[in-house]
Amino acid sequence: MKLNFGGKTRAILITSCLVLAGVAGGYYYFNSSTGDEDFLKGKIEKGSIRKRVSATGTLQAVKTVQVGSQVSGTIAALNVDFNSVVRKGQVVAQLDPALFQAQVAQARANRESSRANLADARARLLAAEATLVNQRAGVTSSRANLAAVKAQRDDAARLLERQEALARGGIIADRDLESVKAAYEAAKARYDQASAQLDQAKSAEESAAKAGLEGARAQVKQAEAQIKQTEAALQLAEVNLSHTTISSPIDGVVVSRNVDVGQTVAASLSAPTLFTIANDLTQMWVIANVDQADIGVISANNRVSFTVDAFPGENFRGTINQLRLSPLDVQNVVTYQVVIDVLNKDLKLKPGMTANLTFTIDERNNVLKLPNSALRFRPKDVTQEKIREIIRAAGDAAGSAAPPAAQEQKKPEGEKPADSAQKPKEGAQPGQPGQPGQRGQGGQGGQGRRQDQAGQQAERKPDGAGAGFAPTTSAVIAGQKRVIWVLGPDKKPQSRVITIGITDGVFAEITEGAFKEGDLVIIGQNVSTNSSSTANRPQTPPGFGGAPGGGGARR
Repeated sequence: MKLNFGGKTRAILITSCLVLAGVAGGYYYFNSSTGDEDFLKGKIEKGSIRKRVSATGTLQAVKTVQVGSQVSGTIAALNVDFNSVVRKGQVVAQLDPALFQAQVAQARANRESSRANLADARARLLAAEATLVNQRAGVTSSRANLAAVKAQRDDAARLLERQEALARGGIIADRDLESVKAAYEAAKARYDQASAQLDQAKSAEESAAKAGLEGARAQVKQAEAQIKQTEAALQLAEVNLSHTTISSPIDGVVVSRNVDVGQTVAASLSAPTLFTIANDLTQMWVIANVDQADIGVISANNRVSFTVDAFPGENFRGTINQLRLSPLDVQNVVTYQVVIDVLNKDLKLKPGMTANLTFTIDERNNVLKLPNSALRFRPKDVTQEKIREIIRAAGDAAGSAAPPAAQEQKKPEGEKPADSAQKPKEGAQPGQPGQPGQRGQGGQGGQGRRQDQAGQQAERKPDGAGAGFAPTTSAVIAGQKRVIWVLGPDKKPQSRVITIGITDGVFAEITEGAFKEGDLVIIGQNVSTNSSSTANRPQTPPGFGGAPGGGGARR
């Protein structure tokens, strides 16, 4: 089928094709061009930079004592209340002493009974000793009687021998000899009887010594032990009675009171806490929990400042007293406690307040510094291997060639910096392309969060909040050589190698590098829709509902 177009229709079609071709050409131009406005720039400044470590802690008194009760009972009186100032030894509470007074009286009665038992045992000991003396006297008498009877027996024996000799000679009659023999036998019998009596007296003496005397002595010792036992029981009862009077162990102020009059306290398993008394609150501690990644740089010489929520905007200062070696592991997060001395003369600070601390680790004044984002920026077509080659080449050339002239790193004279080169604003945070966040002028660039060496701190970012960039992940380490990028005369990034010093998480110190105050460095790049990150996203030509490129803000 043949179509015939009139001259007017043909002109309209040709015009439409030209318009579409122009739109497509403009779209390609805006997305393929790389100019000064496609890069975010930061300014090298001169000033102070401080390396800091942040932590949180809790305020507490230097000395806090929990005053409890060692005995159970009912609270009869409370002599102090919250915030009362107390002195050491001052009575702060009184338990009902009636039960303990009765125990003291019972212990005293037991002691008196033991004393009476001791007196009785001593009397029995005296009686046993008297019996022993009598037994010994009987033994002595028996021995004397035995000696007398023995003498009589011996005399009778001699007389018998003479009479027998006379009888053999016929001098005396047999009747007289028989009479002498009878006298001898009687003397001998008396001797045997006296000897038996002596043995009996000795046996009685031994029996009295072992049975009577030793038993009496044992009873005395037992009574004396009972005396000591009852005296100890009395002392214990008196101590328990004294514990019904609760006294302050230190000078200080009552921080908390946990009981009321009439309340029963039970000290069967552990001493119940009645009061918490803090020592001098003009001298306090902050117990800070410092992450294990930061504890290595903390020393006693570091300056410490902190804030509390009760006094926003007011800074308090302290000095490090102690770095404790014991780790605290909470859900696999290891921290170490740092004790900080704090003066609290005006008593603004209260125990238990949360302190947001800042440790000043190092400080540099009047030095060149650049934004940390410049250290993280890397053009999308530059690999990490290329970065390492640049650093190696700079190191090889350092001994034979002078550093690049400062004017080669500056922008052409007379060129005014774009808005993105203005001083970064505080509080803004650079993000990654494609992350959700605040929208820029193009409506697509996302703002995210980042973590730097000093912790999760908000980083400054130049005007043009909609532009994202791809940061590197290298930590900022003092003495390290790093590659940063400046915009060359051809509007393309050119590498420069610098040596960095300390960082505060936002800026880093430049210790070596041909830069001066006011020089501009690249800290980011606008993201356009023709980049590889948006290859799978449908394009919107200019003039059909979006700004050119649909990406970050254009200048």
